[in-house]
Amino acid sequence: MAWKSEDNKKYIGKIDRVFVSLTEYYEVDYFINHFLTTNKYEVSHSNRNIIARHLDAYPGKAPVKRDDLDAWVKKQIGK
Repeated sequence: MAWKSEDNKKYIGKIDRVFVSLTEYYEVDYFINHFLTTNKYEVSHSNRNIIARHLDAYPGKAPVKRDDLDAWVKKQIGK
């Protein structure tokens, strides 16, 4: 998956807090860091890479709800 640094104009305001654009680098980066922090994992390059690999394999289609993505990643890592 290619992550871009540009903002998706369709994801603004409240919708930007509900959905994750998996094509926007900074949203992916924020999601990964937030996921690691809230699940009490060390925020490290190694852990970021693990979560990023799972995000690359996410089978869902846009729009992706944060809660759905969070639950899916937890299932993948066995949490």
